[in-house]
Amino acid sequence: MPALVETYAQFPFTLVDGCGARVRDENGNEYWDLYGGHAVALLGHAHPGVAQAVREQCERLTFYSNAAPLAIRERAAERLCGFAPDGLDRVFFCNSGAEANENALKLAIQQTGRRRIAALHGGFHGRTLLALSATANEKLREPFRDLLCPALHLPPNDIDALSGIDDSIAAVIIEPIQSMAGVVELRADFLQALRRRCDESGARLIYDEIQTGMGRLGRPFAAGEHGVLPDMLTLAKGIANGIPMGAVLMNDTVADNVAIGDLGTTFGGGPVPCAALLAVLEAIAKDGLLQQAARFGESTRKKLVVGPVREVTGRGCLIGLRVATTARPVQQQLLKRGFITGTSGDPSVLRLLPPINTPAEAVDELAAALHDLGETTDATLAEPAGV
Repeated sequence: MPALVETYAQFPFTLVDGCGARVRDENGNEYWDLYGGHAVALLGHAHPGVAQAVREQCERLTFYSNAAPLAIRERAAERLCGFAPDGLDRVFFCNSGAEANENALKLAIQQTGRRRIAALHGGFHGRTLLALSATANEKLREPFRDLLCPALHLPPNDIDALSGIDDSIAAVIIEPIQSMAGVVELRADFLQALRRRCDESGARLIYDEIQTGMGRLGRPFAAGEHGVLPDMLTLAKGIANGIPMGAVLMNDTVADNVAIGDLGTTFGGGPVPCAALLAVLEAIAKDGLLQQAARFGESTRKKLVVGPVREVTGRGCLIGLRVATTARPVQQQLLKRGFITGTSGDPSVLRLLPPINTPAEAVDELAAALHDLGETTDATLAEPAGV
């Protein structure tokens, strides 16, 4: 029996190394990594700036807990808050997206004294208990139903449904673009109405930007767009380009009501992930990666409605390809042609979550591969064991 618990569906190859937006398997086959390990490889693989920052920090101080002040932690906090829109000026570091969402929801419940939360159908926020309460996947929720926080789930982009947010709701947590749901973008008027309703009801508004943040959309964050600023914003995935890290950005009203002992984490804000985060932010600024991510998204819209693809959704480096048949057979055929893509909760949508510095040639080569697949793909092909 294998030592690893078999709980993950996997791609049919073993990776050994990578460089930039390319990875290589044990047989020497190379792939365009247009999935980025679930959107984690924000700057791609073996990024020299991140590798150097991590190596140098490990040689100085690999770890110390939050019991001791660290200059690198302070710098990371200042730089991250400087990258965020004005008004989200304080940060709590943790280790993962689920932990970031869990802590944001805890703060909202603690500070409002309320016991219900709200989220959207199609949303995915993690598997810890409060995060799972907000997650709309019934298969994941059912075994723990009696342990979950009471949650109201609303349809995306339905302004009338926002009337259900009342003075019993502690927080509303949403993804500005619902990635797992099939790259569903929330409209400006819906987000504006949601902000007004949260203000009227006293609920905290939380933006889950674990996948949309850190420049992936061609802007630092979705927060601040359309004049909408949440009370809290959660981050993880690519924040440290593969070094585990999460964060909760918050406004002064939330932060000023956090007392010593209200939040805790052993590894959060460790010096190595902080060094990686600083290197990521430096590369985004120095290499013009916001602009590059935006160009990637524009290129996909122009070039990828080809072969089985009927529609391109999303922005920047968070893209959905809606296909004429089902997505998994298309994903399998693309794997054979050297492209790693992801599926989603929508069986007709492939997801692209590539590094934000992916070169333009990747889109051209993907367009050619999709063209080669033709108008239809044989849905009877064995589906891959991948995600």
